[in-house]
Amino acid sequence: MRLAIVLHLTGTILRVFGAAFLAPLLVALYYGETADAIGFVSAGVLAAAAGQVMRRRVDGREWVLRRVEGMAVVAGTWLLVAVIGSVPYAVAGLGAVDALFESMSGITATGATIFTDFGVFGRGLLFWRSMSQWLGGMGVITLFIAVLPRLAIGGRQLFFTEAPGPTDDGLTPQVRKTAGLLWRLYAGLTLAEFVALRLAGMSAFDAICHAMTTIAAGGFSPNPESVMGYNSAAVEWIICGFMFLAGANFALQYRALRGRPRALFGDDEFRVYAGIVLVAAVALTGFLVQAGTATVVAVRAGLFQTLSILTTTGYASEDFALWNDQARLVLLVLMFIGGCAGSAAGGPKVVRQVLLARYTLLELKKTLHPRAVLPVKLGGKVVPDDVMRAVLVFFLFYLLAFAVCVGLVVALGADIVTGITAATGALGNIGPGFNQVGPMSSYADLHPISKVVLTMAMWVGRLEVLTVLALLRPEVWQSVTLRAD
Repeated sequence: MRLAIVLHLTGTILRVFGAAFLAPLLVALYYGETADAIGFVSAGVLAAAAGQVMRRRVDGREWVLRRVEGMAVVAGTWLLVAVIGSVPYAVAGLGAVDALFESMSGITATGATIFTDFGVFGRGLLFWRSMSQWLGGMGVITLFIAVLPRLAIGGRQLFFTEAPGPTDDGLTPQVRKTAGLLWRLYAGLTLAEFVALRLAGMSAFDAICHAMTTIAAGGFSPNPESVMGYNSAAVEWIICGFMFLAGANFALQYRALRGRPRALFGDDEFRVYAGIVLVAAVALTGFLVQAGTATVVAVRAGLFQTLSILTTTGYASEDFALWNDQARLVLLVLMFIGGCAGSAAGGPKVVRQVLLARYTLLELKKTLHPRAVLPVKLGGKVVPDDVMRAVLVFFLFYLLAFAVCVGLVVALGADIVTGITAATGALGNIGPGFNQVGPMSSYADLHPISKVVLTMAMWVGRLEVLTVLALLRPEVWQSVTLRAD
């Protein structure tokens, strides 16, 4: 691995990332929040300075990005962006661990928070929380591939490393053009939701914050009671619709908008995704009605929380931690599914669940017919063996990372339900869980080491585990060189 190349590309991204702090800076200045403004200026200067220093190492060189270098750039960029993004929180008074936790939760679109008293934080900081999720929802690397011509070299490696998945849904052979089309769709959906929420009576500030965090499947809300705090059926229905879109494959949505609806509705993963939403929403509605909730309210709450958890958005229209055990079990199952590949959602992804289920069924058939050739198919096409191996390995290491996180969090004082849902919420980039980390609570009271563990889990989960684990292999670091050629 050529470290100079990695530093060069990471520095290029960081230098431009510094400009992102201009928007929350303007918001802070508009509301007269001088202290917060200092935090945004400091973060912007730090990003630009660090990026400039790193970029100077390989200027003028010709090179081709290797796979391991692409993985290092993506993993390093996400980590450094979270560190720099923590500066405004630290300036606002949070400790280093809490600041990094909140920043990582934002940039990975997780939505887990350590905030307990929203009133002590200015609107500039609340805006940055939402904006950081919006930047991370589609992908930091994807954004800069779209806007920086210099990232055309190695752009494909970076693009597919940041958004790994068992299938390739690129819109065009040119990765920069694909990234640009996806970001235009992403921005368009954000604008559409902002307008819809304003028409529903939400303030402009709250509407833009929720629009950014819904489309990013992030879940940060400027209201301490999340969406429940608005007590508006119209707001909940609007957010339901856009959460569903945030959890669906953006490339397929683009094709559908361009006059090819069969690209979306004919997709195996999308049909399963829609089916899961329907079944889970009906189940939750039934459990809520059984518990005494009015039918109309139960339908809305059941659908809202199904979409919120399945798409890993993490909003709450009710305190679902207080629901009965049957309803909470449904939500727990949804936490282990996730949204569609190519969406803003986190989690293992529906397509992997589909492939795993089909592989399992075929293996059962092979026990009865050992000579039969029964390939796994997706969308009418045979899934290559290497793709299936990657899916199986992903689930193996995902469950291993989950078990480690649960064990550490519980060992550090949390109860088992808190440990399981906190680990699931962090690794799957979901956010809220049950008990101590419920939707109306926060992660603030967890042990500091637990927060560090969960911070790393958010990072690992956003990169889908294997990227980080691959970089930990000894041969990667034994091959490190400072040369760029």
